[in-house]
Amino acid sequence: MKITKGKVILALIIIYFAVFAVINVNKEKEINKDILNKVIFVTDGKIDKKNEGKLVVVSGKISYDEPVTFIELEDFKTIKAKRKVEDYIKVEEDGKTKLEWVERKEPLENNDGDFLKVLTTEEKIANVKVGEYTLDSHGLELIPADRRYSKQEKVGDLITTGLDYSRDPYEEDLKEGDMRITYTYYELEKYPNMSILAVQKGDSFIPYEYDKKNEVYQLFVGKIENKEQLSKQLKLNVKKTVKGKTLFIIMILGVGVFLIVDNRKK
Repeated sequence: MKITKGKVILALIIIYFAVFAVINVNKEKEINKDILNKVIFVTDGKIDKKNEGKLVVVSGKISYDEPVTFIELEDFKTIKAKRKVEDYIKVEEDGKTKLEWVERKEPLENNDGDFLKVLTTEEKIANVKVGEYTLDSHGLELIPADRRYSKQEKVGDLITTGLDYSRDPYEEDLKEGDMRITYTYYELEKYPNMSILAVQKGDSFIPYEYDKKNEVYQLFVGKIENKEQLSKQLKLNVKKTVKGKTLFIIMILGVGVFLIVDNRKK
């Protein structure tokens, strides 16, 4: 096999990212070990002033002031949800006009009183507490709202396939001006408990500063009440990191091989 300049560059790039990935994974393992040595478990969700400024895992039942809902949905109550609205419209790209789905962030100007034309992409988050602790803005952002809503058959004249609402759910006969709505939310009925890994500050949390470059503030769905459960979850996070970085390196390798082969053909 002939060694070319392109192959050498590709090999160096792969080695660089592989070394970088190993360093990151080892650092994550080192941080996890430190966490397990220092963490205090608060299994009843009650605030103890003795834990002020300390790294804690707080497990407790989720409570909130008012549930999140959207006016167009008949029965929808959760603590975090996003409504994504898209229009199938003409867009200009490289001097050409084509039809594409474009996210709607402002109501349509000519809405004719049609409430569907007024709907926009919007995210709602309730004021959430875990036990006696209140989630700050950081914690609220970490709540996973990845469940698709599909309990209601129609929104206006839009129907659902279980993924989104549109006039043509299977997208077989799309026309300019069509719209679709996708709802994602946190499934509170299935996961009524939550656990937070962070530093206790008053009745809320702040990130744990491992060093100047690394902070820890994690949210887990369900209860984590002992070191064994936390260790299992942290190991799972490391596996996800390894998987993500491996896939990235494979992608770089694939692109590099394609460019080398394509260049050889030319």
